[in-house]
Amino acid sequence: MKRIFLVIAIAVGLISCTNNKQQSAHNHDHSTHQHSESCSHNHDHDHNHDHDHDHQHSESCSHDHNHNHDHSSHNHDHSGHNHDAHNHGHNHGDDAITFSVEQQNKIDFEVVEVVTEPLYQIIRTSAQVVPSQDSEKILTATTSGIINFENKDIVKGLDVKAGQILFSIDNSNMADDNLSTRREEIEAEYQKTKSNYERKQALAEDKIISESELTDAETEYLKAKKHYENMNQNFPNGKTLHRASITGSISEILVPNNSFVEAGQPIMTLAQNDRLYVRADLQSKYYPVLKNIKTANIKTLNDGQVYSLEDLSGRLLSYGKTTDINNPLIPVTFEIKNNGIIIPGSFVEMFITAESDNMGIMLPNSAIVEEMGIYCVFVQTCVDSFEKRIITKGVTDGQHTQILKGIDAGDRVVSKGAVNVKLAQGSAALDPHAGHVH
Repeated sequence: MKRIFLVIAIAVGLISCTNNKQQSAHNHDHSTHQHSESCSHNHDHDHNHDHDHDHQHSESCSHDHNHNHDHSSHNHDHSGHNHDAHNHGHNHGDDAITFSVEQQNKIDFEVVEVVTEPLYQIIRTSAQVVPSQDSEKILTATTSGIINFENKDIVKGLDVKAGQILFSIDNSNMADDNLSTRREEIEAEYQKTKSNYERKQALAEDKIISESELTDAETEYLKAKKHYENMNQNFPNGKTLHRASITGSISEILVPNNSFVEAGQPIMTLAQNDRLYVRADLQSKYYPVLKNIKTANIKTLNDGQVYSLEDLSGRLLSYGKTTDINNPLIPVTFEIKNNGIIIPGSFVEMFITAESDNMGIMLPNSAIVEEMGIYCVFVQTCVDSFEKRIITKGVTDGQHTQILKGIDAGDRVVSKGAVNVKLAQGSAALDPHAGHVH
């Protein structure tokens, strides 16, 4: 009997042990999920068993996990069941590009929100930069003769100061209007009026002549003296000295040195270049738009830099109101401040913008990246995750471009650092393990 009771006790113990093992097998170890900020995941756990899930999420990161655990279909043979259901990785899609916050902080990086805004009608054309009228002076010959530049440094582009002697004209060997003869005549007149004034001063002291006679003599003397001093200053040794009338630079030399010039002939042009004109010639079809001109952007051809009219303290000066058969184009002139980079006489590309009633999306040109003729932008989907979007471009004003298709209002687009995000895309493609996994 003792042996029978012992066998029964052992059997009961084995059955109890098996049930405990089966029950403990349902205590699943659900790993804690820690997700980065601003990622969007949603945890929907549909379990037939009551599991105590410990999900720890950052404040602004909502995760969407769809777990449908139907344990009724399980075979409940838990001896070989590895139930690590929550130990899974969350990625942002096969096309996601990872560009970490640390990488963003190392460069000039910026993301802008896409908005729908008023569009401008943009006229893209070429224009020429010329000196403004009030900043340009032409020096002409005041007498006929042989021109002599002051020194060998009188060349185009030379900076000059007002009053600086630039050239002289020698007509001492000329038969007509000989300065040497003219100088002798002026000097003789000066000496004559001086002697006459001094003589009448003595007579006036003795009351021999009236005060009016003395005054007339003094007037003649002072006039002759002024002519004589002017001759000595500006026409020494039979030469006519010509000085710079403004402080600026020599923009053009019209005659060679040591050549004969006529009185009134232009010799050289001086320009201050503080204010410049930018003139474009437009087709007559744009005439109805010109009254709505808002501003303009100027792109230099040498370095491709784009300047707004506001950057150059500029303004619309005028536009033509008529055309003719010989010149059917309409001139449009803007005045700008010379920033030292835009060269007078050069050609630039101009984007003239006029108001319109259309609405659309404009992005900075720095946001657009070209890949083998295809244009794209990078949309931020998570704080460190981005998606490439192929776009269709519209018109451009040199700084911004209209986007016709590919993005919508509310999207967040990389406006600075887009090339770096593109490079990160290439790096991820080379590394099979690269990706954004939580």
